[in-house]
Amino acid sequence: MAEGYFCAIGQGYKGRHEIDLKGKYVVPGFMDGHLHLESSVVSPKEYARAVLPHGTVSIFADPHEIANVLGTVGIDYILDSTKNLPLEIYIMMSSCVPATKFDESGACLTFKEISSYLKNERVRGLAELMNYPGVVSADDEVISKIMVTAKEFKRCDGHAPMLKGDALNAYVTAGVESDHECSGADEALEKLRLGQWIMIREGTACKKPQKSYAFNF
Repeated sequence: MAEGYFCAIGQGYKGRHEIDLKGKYVVPGFMDGHLHLESSVVSPKEYARAVLPHGTVSIFADPHEIANVLGTVGIDYILDSTKNLPLEIYIMMSSCVPATKFDESGACLTFKEISSYLKNERVRGLAELMNYPGVVSADDEVISKIMVTAKEFKRCDGHAPMLKGDALNAYVTAGVESDHECSGADEALEKLRLGQWIMIREGTACKKPQKSYAFNF
């Protein structure tokens, strides 16, 4: 190994630092393409301690919850508290703050605030664009968020369950590059054919409990 990287695997190699991997597997580090750090209810440092032993070496976090409460103060906290951790943590700027026009949010992020953060090298793009009706109807603010992201040559992630047909064509044409909300194979295939990356995920909430327990206090 050299500076944390494998130089060679197999027989016939000699090195100053050699590791016997007999009976073990060697795999690349895992990258979690979409999550909300705040939802773990632990600090970024503790989150890193939890996932690194299982092979996750990088994450792309959307600070959606904390941004809806604290705005840029919350985003700054996430950026500052994730520096110099052994887990590489990148940020995708929250696209829907507030989540809807009917929410009582603690903050509002316009395309101007998003544009300033996109200049940070650790900010890799625009997070899940849940307001797909706004994209399809060409809402000025929503389209401006996509445009400032494209101007910095950064990614725009999607979140559009059940979207299909002409509306999906408009969504993809606007520049939304991925989706993690497919509810079936047909939906995923349609989005793949239009050029979107599909993130297949399995949430713990969809798992059936193996046992039930009763507690008496």
